[in-house]
Amino acid sequence: MKKLITVLVVVLLTCFIFSNVMANDDEKIKKHPGYVDFDKIEIPKDAEESVEVYVRGPLLKLVAAVTEKEDPALSKMLEKMLLIRVNTFSIDDKMAQDLKTKVDAIDKQLEKQNWEKVVRVKERHERVNIYIKFDKKDRMAGLVIMAIEDKDEAVFVNIVGELDWTQISKLGDKFDIDELDGLSDEKKPR
Repeated sequence: MKKLITVLVVVLLTCFIFSNVMANDDEKIKKHPGYVDFDKIEIPKDAEESVEVYVRGPLLKLVAAVTEKEDPALSKMLEKMLLIRVNTFSIDDKMAQDLKTKVDAIDKQLEKQNWEKVVRVKERHERVNIYIKFDKKDRMAGLVIMAIEDKDEAVFVNIVGELDWTQISKLGDKFDIDELDGLSDEKKPR
């Protein structure tokens, strides 16, 4: 019985410590200049298809260690990252209009916070905005992609941490983020 109680105490203490570390990581991420709060953009309950990716520091460091021999440059970038967040979901016309209003609000917020818009597509049934945030040392500190295609899907991506422009496409391949394909091939911002 004593062993069981000891094991339970150790497990509870480990969970408590781990939850505090994760809470501290969340606060650090939210204060980072490359973080954008997409919490107001909820995946609709009736969305037929959806993908949610939320990968934080510890798991990114694990992926960095695994890819070190295969791709040292990508591994080095992954070690400096804090968060990869991807939300993709199917939408109808009504959802698209609601989301466009929310994207416009986020768009204005990003411009006020000196994010640089590197891609803007505004067509009748499609809207894509890609932003990059640079830190005070002119290093890429964040990437945001917001894409809405009427009667199809909405995609929201936020990558937080020190990023290497030349590795962005590889990051898309590694985490299956199609919106990053070919981005590195375009002219490097700044």
